[in-house]
Amino acid sequence: MKILNQIKAVFDKILEVLGIICLSIMTIMIVYQVVARYVFNSPSAISEAMAQFLFVWMIMFGSAYVYGTLEHLTIDLLKDKFPPRMNMIVEIITNICLFAFVLLICVIGGWKYTTGQVKQIDAALHISKSIMYASVPFTGVITMYYAVYNCVRSVRNYKEGKRKLSDPLGGTA
Repeated sequence: MKILNQIKAVFDKILEVLGIICLSIMTIMIVYQVVARYVFNSPSAISEAMAQFLFVWMIMFGSAYVYGTLEHLTIDLLKDKFPPRMNMIVEIITNICLFAFVLLICVIGGWKYTTGQVKQIDAALHISKSIMYASVPFTGVITMYYAVYNCVRSVRNYKEGKRKLSDPLGGTA
């Protein structure tokens, strides 16, 4: 579990830093665009397109990060009523379902869509739109790791007796 925790910590830090970088650059680009449009009466298409690309990446980084840190919205009113063993089973089933969904939709589907958009060039930035869409399979792989990690964590918590009825430990169900 120590190695899994270290890998998770690396993924968490990468997603944190990249999300902050995206938000920072995007904020600068939007401020620049507002100043260019309203002060100099010369709007910038490049800053708008770049902000769009960065926004997509930031959202994908954020969604993977929030899932990995178990800070996402959950409705666990029913799940918390289960005994610890059933709670563990529900956690594992939920993470397996999410793993399958992310694998099929985000990683495989996202990769196919990304590679299909390689020839589509953004008019303002003159780069492939696939760069924007690559965020889906990239963060999908990290989310799949988090799903596996959550399954292992759930089993470990159950074996160590850390999960009790109505325990506030975060979950995925």
